Amino acid sequence: MLTKQTYTMKCRETGYTAKVNVIEVDDVPGHIIGVGEFPGVWSCDDGSVATTSTKDMFDYIKGSGKIHGYNVATFEDGSTLCIRYQGTATPEANAKTSRWEATCEFSKGTGRFEGIQGGGSFTGKRLASTPGAGAQYYVDYDLTYTLPSK
Repeated sequence: MLTKQTYTMKCRETGYTAKVNVIEVDDVPGHIIGVGEFPGVWSCDDGSVATTSTKDMFDYIKGSGKIHGYNVATFEDGSTLCIRYQGTATPEANAKTSRWEATCEFSKGTGRFEGIQGGGSFTGKRLASTPGAGAQYYVDYDLTYTLPSK
């Protein structure tokens, strides 16, 4: 009988907004929807490092609203983790930065992550005002997952 092993991993992603497309909704002041592309780097508590590619969709009114997206992390050994997430963005009092909170789940893994199941949460911060190309960010992931026994 095969048993699964459970693991935890904490990673910090840092990156920037490479592309963003924003459209005004025109129903209430400050309502925008958009999509963005965010390349970054994960540094994990086990010492592993990965490059990341995040594709995000957002629906904000005056900088606050829903986020939903996908992140693919590619580790130095070629293994990948694919994550889908959904959460919220909230502007900070200074109106120049925004905080993110989300839950996430693994949709796929390759290499040492083949057969991964689980997920977790993240918190993060965009270090610039409402979405724009070049804006830097960080995200802290807290993940729990299982892998099939080999």
